[in-house]
Amino acid sequence: MKALLQNRYLYIFCLFFFFTLAQFEITVSASEPQQTSTVVSADITTQTDSHESKKEESHGGMEPLFFIVVALLLGAAAKHFLKKSPVPYTVLLLLIGLALGATSKLNLFAGNFHTMDVALNWAGNFDPQLILFVFLPTLIFEAAFALDVHVFKKSVVNATIFAVPGLLVSMVITAAFAIACGYFNIGLEGWSWAFALMFGAVVSATDPVAVVSLLKELGVSKKLGTLIDGESLLNDGTSIVVFMVFFLGFTGAASGNNAIVEFIRVAIGGVAVGVIIGWIAIKWLKNVYNNAMVEISIIIAVAYLTFFTAEHFFHVSGVMALVAYGLYMAGSGKTKISPEVTGFLHEFWELAAFIANTLIFIIVGVVVAHQAVFTAGDFVTLIIIYIGIHVARGVMILLFFPVVRKIGYGLTGKQAVVVWFGGLRGAIALALALVVMGVDDKYIPLEIRNQFMFLTAGLVVLTLLINATTIKFVIKKLGLSDVAAEKIQLFQNAQKYLQENALSLVERLKKNKHIAQADWSLVKKYIPAVAEIKNESIQSNTIAEIRRRLLEKEKSSYWSQFNEGMLGAVAVKNLTDSVSQKLDEEGRISLSLRKNMEDILHMPKYLLRLNNISWLAWFAQKAFNNRLMLGFDCARGFIEAQEEVTVLFEEIKKTMTGEENEKIIEILDSEINENKILRGTFMRNLKKIFPDIYKALSTQHAIRSLLNHEKKMIEKLLHDGRIETDEAEEMITKVDEKIKKIMAMPLGKVVG
Repeated sequence: MKALLQNRYLYIFCLFFFFTLAQFEITVSASEPQQTSTVVSADITTQTDSHESKKEESHGGMEPLFFIVVALLLGAAAKHFLKKSPVPYTVLLLLIGLALGATSKLNLFAGNFHTMDVALNWAGNFDPQLILFVFLPTLIFEAAFALDVHVFKKSVVNATIFAVPGLLVSMVITAAFAIACGYFNIGLEGWSWAFALMFGAVVSATDPVAVVSLLKELGVSKKLGTLIDGESLLNDGTSIVVFMVFFLGFTGAASGNNAIVEFIRVAIGGVAVGVIIGWIAIKWLKNVYNNAMVEISIIIAVAYLTFFTAEHFFHVSGVMALVAYGLYMAGSGKTKISPEVTGFLHEFWELAAFIANTLIFIIVGVVVAHQAVFTAGDFVTLIIIYIGIHVARGVMILLFFPVVRKIGYGLTGKQAVVVWFGGLRGAIALALALVVMGVDDKYIPLEIRNQFMFLTAGLVVLTLLINATTIKFVIKKLGLSDVAAEKIQLFQNAQKYLQENALSLVERLKKNKHIAQADWSLVKKYIPAVAEIKNESIQSNTIAEIRRRLLEKEKSSYWSQFNEGMLGAVAVKNLTDSVSQKLDEEGRISLSLRKNMEDILHMPKYLLRLNNISWLAWFAQKAFNNRLMLGFDCARGFIEAQEEVTVLFEEIKKTMTGEENEKIIEILDSEINENKILRGTFMRNLKKIFPDIYKALSTQHAIRSLLNHEKKMIEKLLHDGRIETDEAEEMITKVDEKIKKIMAMPLGKVVG
């Protein structure tokens, strides 16, 4: 309920949050001497005098806030009015930014539209390090936090192969294309191998926001989407680390360490910082219960603190630190966040990511229009490099395909094509290109910097305009979006069930004297239709699909029980992990075959042995009780989930007819009943062997049930208008304190 009450502040908070961070750029640019971020370099001047003067002119008042408001309105308009457009949202934003930047560069806003002109000048000269420090923590953390940790664990090796050695291979091949252009006098004549490799590192990092959202929309394998997302998360870090190795060499600020040693130090150091800070944050969150503002503030602040600490204090990869922190929170952290805060937290991060993406792509579009300098010949070079990055990515995937197809979930040939063609380039590449644009002529000549900026921006635009808009066609041509026959069959059965119920309702409504004169021929047009099954030649595997749906329901039940305070954090993690492993089998194995569940419910032998050692009795007894508590929690939660699974299966059975379906129903009924019997046996044995512990656990569960019922009744009283909002909040706070206390109470104190 608190989350619902606080949702009205969500949009205001996010807007204020990003504006405050953006205003930091004004303060930094106005102060002397200007400090440069450790992401960019240390103790080097990165802005030319003319660039500084433009920035100072544009920072006169509240124009940055005006730009942010206009950008968000334009983004919302594009999202709403162009939602049916085949062009992805991020592409639309980039085009809007380019149009605004071009209009500003032509001085069309000068005069009566001075405020808009100043606002666009501010955006056009946006500090590149601010793109990294303001937007990167939000985008990286949100992407990592939203990942399914179980799926990511099975995909992480493949993602790492593509993101580290794969990126290095792509970098070298892309650099070779750039050097070849110079060799054959097609442009880029002044590029050295070192500079070309730095360029290759920048443009080899992928940003698959549009592709992953499309995969979800088309219902393509979640495993493929996680692999693409995971690669992007990891190769952002790799790209920035490799870029810095070359960039600091150009600017004379290199550490002097071996490049490989420096890469390993920065990458592993970033992961270590992220894990340590994440561990501290989780310890703090464990002591907070059902306080949305405190918990979300901790998570937001720690995300930015992680990036800043890694970059500024330890001089390691802030991106790697953020990825580690985000994954740590997605795994261990989700069960430490108060259940009632979880929904509000996801809403916040979704909105924050939407705002960040909207602002960054529009700002980048304006920046490119303002700063890109090119000649007609540069377009020929751009086309060659565009082909080159696809050749590089294709060679990389082919090189590692024999390995990745056998690891984790594997990778099919068709999926590899999507991974190849869906390698879009995005904001990180543009931010790093802007860093290069900002260095002094004595480090990198202006002409070469302009080429670097134009090619990077051009590749981002082309991959978004060409790849992002045609990837849907590619996916459909490959057949990756085809719905399996068994899914179609189940869907048709559900439609028939809806149709029969609707017809029955119409017959009852005809007998209602108040509406008996209705035009029933028109009413019947709104009765649900039943779609015909296509792909009838495909052999149906209905039992596997039903098992998968029942497992998804079981998993959902565990989280619902956790959100209601009826299932502990450790139990929900173990149970959901158990279901995730079953889902990996894709419904081929019986629902009742669960070796991991049996391991959870059986007492480890080492604890039984420790119990017989007198000087370890206290420790052994505590560990023994904790294990029994976990077993009780898991068994009770499992039984509750099976009841919900049974209800769902009863509904599914109503839509299934025919002799073949009767056999399927018999098999699944048997599997569900076997699950109930096995967990019921554990509960009976616990009650028989450890009656005192069973009594304490039952009492604790009953108290939690009572307190949760009290919370629901308070919410009902508020909904009915019998109490005020502040009264309800105070009452719920007191109940939450009791729940927290009973959950932390040792078993010996539960029963006096």
